[in-house]
Amino acid sequence: MQAIAPPQAAMITANQWALVTNQSSSIQAMMQNDNETGTSTKPPKLNHINDWGWWKERLRTYVQGQGQDLWMCFFTAFDNDLEVAGSNPQTYSTMSDEDKKKFKLEKKAFMILTQALHRDIYHQFVYCTTTKSLWDMLTLRCEGNAQSRKIKQELLKKEFEGFTCMENETLAELSTRFHHLLSEMFAFRVTATPQEMVKRFTDSLPSKWSSFLEILKENGVLDTITVYELIQKLENKDVEEKLKAKRTLTPQNPEMYYGIAGGISGEKPASQHAKLQSAFISNIRPSTTNQFDPSAYTMYSRPDSSSQQQYVQPTPTAQQFTQPPFLDPSRAQ
Repeated sequence: MQAIAPPQAAMITANQWALVTNQSSSIQAMMQNDNETGTSTKPPKLNHINDWGWWKERLRTYVQGQGQDLWMCFFTAFDNDLEVAGSNPQTYSTMSDEDKKKFKLEKKAFMILTQALHRDIYHQFVYCTTTKSLWDMLTLRCEGNAQSRKIKQELLKKEFEGFTCMENETLAELSTRFHHLLSEMFAFRVTATPQEMVKRFTDSLPSKWSSFLEILKENGVLDTITVYELIQKLENKDVEEKLKAKRTLTPQNPEMYYGIAGGISGEKPASQHAKLQSAFISNIRPSTTNQFDPSAYTMYSRPDSSSQQQYVQPTPTAQQFTQPPFLDPSRAQ
């Protein structure tokens, strides 16, 4: 009986499936990135109202790259008569070249704007039929009116003034959050001087940066750099500290620089003080005379003594401590 070959899918190994899965994830991430940032042939897409700030700037860059005349259509009302004439094939042929150019620019700008909106967002403004009307409604919806913009500006100012490091937040995370805050402030026209940005970011850093910031302050660096240059210096310092922490401990050999011949590791430097070679013990015994008694002293010398001179300090006997005459009864008159 001939064996039946397994299905082709069963012959795929686990590594091959893993490779296919990784490639699929990479392709999805690439497509999502192109969808958000846009390409040379596709505008960036507004997927959520909260992304309006950065998306508006990306769209402006894209449209101006296609032509400045297209960008002007976002702020110039389109003539309704041209809309009617251009929409009718019979009247379109009778239009002047200048009117045809305006009509084409309007339609191209409207196409770019509608393609850049997510389906759910565009569905809310489907009644807008011109580029300017759709752009104005988007701006009003995302940025609000003058009162709501003022409230947003006040909130951003308070957030900037109270900006500080959160618990367990790294330097990279802190700087990224600060950049997002500055971008949002720029979108709502909340201004801050370069010195204010530097001051606010330095105040937000944890205490471990105090010594480094004090050095920059004493050298006058903080008065001349921007917040972006400051963050770069901090990141460089952070990398140096991380590399230093990972450095392997090297065995040290102090004998090499203590002036010891050979510098052999493990040998201790020779003592520069003379060793004690002799010890003296005083043998105090009573004496009946006041004469010098050599037997009152006993000296023990170490066998390995190399000293040529021996110093003996006499110890007075009991008789040498005589009483004063006025206390000696034998001398009383």
